[in-house]
Amino acid sequence: MEVQAVRWLSLFSLLYTAQCGEVTVAHSPSNLRFGSAGVLRATHLDDVLAASLGYTPESAPWNGLTITSPFNLPIAAVVVEVHGGGASVRQEGSTYSLKEDTTLDDVFQRMKAVMGYRAQRETLFKRIVVDDYLGEDTFHGSIPSSEVLSLNDEPDSTFLREMAALVDAAEKAGEMTTTNHGGQDIIFLQVNSLAPLVKTYGLESPKVKEAENILRKQLVQVTDMMRHIYNDRVLVATATVEQLEELSRSSRSILQSEDLNLEDYNLATQYTSDYPAIFNIVLWLSIILLLAVLATSVAMATMDPGRDSIIYRMTNPRMKKDN
Repeated sequence: MEVQAVRWLSLFSLLYTAQCGEVTVAHSPSNLRFGSAGVLRATHLDDVLAASLGYTPESAPWNGLTITSPFNLPIAAVVVEVHGGGASVRQEGSTYSLKEDTTLDDVFQRMKAVMGYRAQRETLFKRIVVDDYLGEDTFHGSIPSSEVLSLNDEPDSTFLREMAALVDAAEKAGEMTTTNHGGQDIIFLQVNSLAPLVKTYGLESPKVKEAENILRKQLVQVTDMMRHIYNDRVLVATATVEQLEELSRSSRSILQSEDLNLEDYNLATQYTSDYPAIFNIVLWLSIILLLAVLATSVAMATMDPGRDSIIYRMTNPRMKKDN
């Protein structure tokens, strides 16, 4: 009985670990403050990113994010999704546990559906699976040097080439930016090659340890590149996921359905780009006319009839006539 209980406990612990990752905010503008907070649910990650870009979140706000000023908010959000297989790639920055109650693909699809509908300016939604670049060898980034990983062995070779392609993919995504003419960018980069290394060699192996260090350095390059492209007005985060492949992806299926009903999201009415100008014209014209009527009414009410005003003379029943 005790042995069976231990087995069930071990299985539960494995599943719990497999569904828990972490999120590190590597860079954010000074008016976004990421403080101490509890676990961040993956289903709330889209709200955190949307709030960082100036949108009103749909769910209760996560208490880890404080917006100190509504001015000069980020014009781009970049998320690097790392399938770590249990490895840690924690960078410098604010790090939070990530409860994986959905996939990051679902997060991206939801942001694309909801923010794409609400956005009043051009928005770039770009999701890149980095290892898609490997088959054609289209990347031109330099392959990181390594002491224990070998380009002649797998999965070492795939990992090293993907690390080179990561920086190249980030650069190409930045070249597609819409921010030069008032737009905003949302970019997701997915890295898959670390998990096979962990599965092949184990978490404590020298190869995995070196792979973690290489990935950290590449992530620093990506962060610096994005800061340069967007003049520091960018939110850069790394999400390490440990999610099992068998987890349900029903939410993504709903978002990708042809029968998607955006009314289910309780979204506000969509307006054209002329709405702010028209609203301001009507508002201030109404205020000016109201003040003009008020000033005229006060002036007439306080007028002294003893000063022989035109109104007094025309309304006097005993008005004198010149003979």
